[in-house]
Amino acid sequence: MEDSKMWCVKQMRFAVFAVAAVALSLAACGDSDPTVPEPMFENPSTIRVVNRLTGPVIFVYARPCGTSDWGADLFGTNDPIDGTIQPGGSRDFTVEAGCYDLRARHLESTEPGPLLEKVTFNQAVSPITPVTWTLEDDPRDPT
Repeated sequence: MEDSKMWCVKQMRFAVFAVAAVALSLAACGDSDPTVPEPMFENPSTIRVVNRLTGPVIFVYARPCGTSDWGADLFGTNDPIDGTIQPGGSRDFTVEAGCYDLRARHLESTEPGPLLEKVTFNQAVSPITPVTWTLEDDPRDPT
């Protein structure tokens, strides 16, 4: 008899846990997006990306110098407006001071087309000396 009571208690705990898990997952599907807090940095600095290309920049990545993983897109959004730098525009990204390799993926023009990329290495970023990376189209052969 004691074993059946213990089994019932365990089943009730499992049921309560399952209901709580479902409720939390449904709450995450609400209409409003939760506010994602800005990351906190001990030594914040800025990387400014300036777009002088003929197409929009749609991804920007930074990785610590000497590493191989690019990590997440610095835009941090899937929004097609907030997640781009249009030709002639610029965008500041806050990062921890340090040495970074930078990678930008962009469209060739404002029309849908191939996805191209530019990379720069060993950019020293500090609170005193932020980095400005200006992306420009490669010079075309005039002939």
